[in-house]
Amino acid sequence: MQSFSAQPRAVGSRPKYRADEYDDQNSTNLMYDKRVVRGNTYAALVMPQQPDPRELEKQREAQRQRLARANRTQKRVGTPEPVMGRKHIDIQTDTYLEELTERTVEFEAETQTDFLLDRPHSPLFMPAKVGQDTSTQIEEGELFDFDREVEPVLEVLVGKTLEQSMMEVLEEEELASIRRHQEEFEQARNAELLEVQRMEAVETRRKEEADRRRQQETAKKEQEDQITRKVMSRSMARSYLGGLPQRILEELEDSGLFSDPKELAVEQDFMPWLVDAVAKEVQESQEVQQAVEGVLASAIEDVQKPFVEALQMGAMRQEQVEHAMLRQREEARERETLLKQEADRISAEQKAMQAWEMLVEEVPPEIIDVFVRAPGLVAKEVGEGEEPVQLLDCVRNEDREAVVPDILPTPDQIAHIQALLEAEANKEAGGFVAQVDLTSKVVTELPAVPEVAPVEDED
Repeated sequence: MQSFSAQPRAVGSRPKYRADEYDDQNSTNLMYDKRVVRGNTYAALVMPQQPDPRELEKQREAQRQRLARANRTQKRVGTPEPVMGRKHIDIQTDTYLEELTERTVEFEAETQTDFLLDRPHSPLFMPAKVGQDTSTQIEEGELFDFDREVEPVLEVLVGKTLEQSMMEVLEEEELASIRRHQEEFEQARNAELLEVQRMEAVETRRKEEADRRRQQETAKKEQEDQITRKVMSRSMARSYLGGLPQRILEELEDSGLFSDPKELAVEQDFMPWLVDAVAKEVQESQEVQQAVEGVLASAIEDVQKPFVEALQMGAMRQEQVEHAMLRQREEARERETLLKQEADRISAEQKAMQAWEMLVEEVPPEIIDVFVRAPGLVAKEVGEGEEPVQLLDCVRNEDREAVVPDILPTPDQIAHIQALLEAEANKEAGGFVAQVDLTSKVVTELPAVPEVAPVEDED
């Protein structure tokens, strides 16, 4: 059996509007106010866990795809095209047919809703004073001391800030040091690459010059061998075929093919008599000549004696002159030896200077424009017994007065310079403009040789 201890009472009417959030009893008590924070103020507030925005975006995208798949209707197969002379028309295939008209049936209808009543303002509640008043007083220092409690927080913030700043500064210094080392390494590597390229270029030019000289010597030797073979062939042919007709005629005459009776009579009878008569006459003339020569010899011996003495004196003077010339040749050889030793010393110093220049950082080339004057090349004496060096006769292109000395062109460039000076335009201008390197004293760039237009013959 059910029993209820409360006294029976009538059911009260439900209020039309919601009651206030705070009841009258606890409205003035701070302990029941939810806006007052209770507990430790340093602890982190427990916030409701918020879902990950990326997860929410994925869920929304999956829901949209599901809705799109649900709303997507299956595509039906279309009707084939009508045959010739027919056409398709739209018909109703539903269970209940609908009357089709040109104009849809329209009608007007009106309705009116009731006006909304505004909620009246709540009257000012003035509760009756019942019971006993109570109050609570919070003294200074009972809750917390802000200056004391905030000190550890500030220490942590400042310490973390200084530590992070020091780490960033150290990282920046380390990055700057790494970047500086990289730049120094790049500069050293570029310098090494430039030196290697320069050495490779020098070696390439030296090798090309050696190959060219070798080819010239080979061609010269082949030409000399060919000329020698031709001369020997001609001399052998001339020696073999020179007296061939005469020998053939002599052999034929000896064989008796060209015998003449008169010639035989002359040779066998007349010629021996003539030879004996001439020999007798010559013998007589020789005897007379010997007698005359004996008289002349005795006379000449008397006259020739002072001349012999003079010749002896001349021979002595000739011997003295030869001795002086021999001494002069020895002195010349000594001078040549000294010059050779000096040239070897200069060459050694140049090699040492080149080795030192290879260790020293290479000076960048100084390229200038020069004006090459006609005749373009001048000869410079190098030493006794050596061929003169062809140097470029040029001045600075800016003022056309300052002479640029000791510019040494290559043999190919010499031919190119001569071809440029032979052009009509350069003849009129008195020269042409080129580029030279003042550092290495070489020609770096020459203009192209202008083409000569062919002259058409007039009829």
